[in-house]
Amino acid sequence: MSARLAATGLVLPLEGDAVVRCPSFAARAGSITVLRGASGSGKTTLLRALASLAPRREGTILLDGVDIAMLAPTVYRRRVGFVAQAAPMLVGTVAENLLAGPRLAGRALLDTRLQELLTAVDLAPTFLAREAASLSGGEKQRVAIARALANDPEALLLDEPTSALDADAAAHVLATLSRLAREEQLALVVVSHRREDLAHFAGDGATVYEAIGGIVQEHVTPEGG
Repeated sequence: MSARLAATGLVLPLEGDAVVRCPSFAARAGSITVLRGASGSGKTTLLRALASLAPRREGTILLDGVDIAMLAPTVYRRRVGFVAQAAPMLVGTVAENLLAGPRLAGRALLDTRLQELLTAVDLAPTFLAREAASLSGGEKQRVAIARALANDPEALLLDEPTSALDADAAAHVLATLSRLAREEQLALVVVSHRREDLAHFAGDGATVYEAIGGIVQEHVTPEGG
């Protein structure tokens, strides 16, 4: 199966003169790709570059085989969603948060679609009327995922989606991500350093890329390891 989101020859600036290199990268529809590495290793820099939110010195990023330089940034960011670590809520209700992206694109969503988005992240439809600022950390993270899904993305990039959550909330988010990859045929790319996250995604057959020594490359488990 060809990659939904791919990259070759990436050279990305870090602090000072440092760079992180990613010779090749591929994330496929219906699958989860994990980026792991120590703090400051460049994994979030790579994620943001894949989201077209960070500069790159060299390299090419492809969406369904098309160079993203050929796509309008607004179009690309609808097709490739990004959820920041502890994503902030917009002022207003959960419904207003979910509607924000589609409205920018001139689209309206029916209440039934809003309810479907909440159901997709294991939240009840009654949450639509809740003030987003009043939600718990786990609820906010799931609303942030639903908000990204409102744009009908083909790939979804998430930066440490469970880092600020307690164990129960993190488990909900992890289960939600695995289910979304399967049911929505999303290409999910997740930055995480938590052992629990890595163990969960390993059980789902995730592809792992590791950032070490300024290079991000696919981690291959030795035979018998």
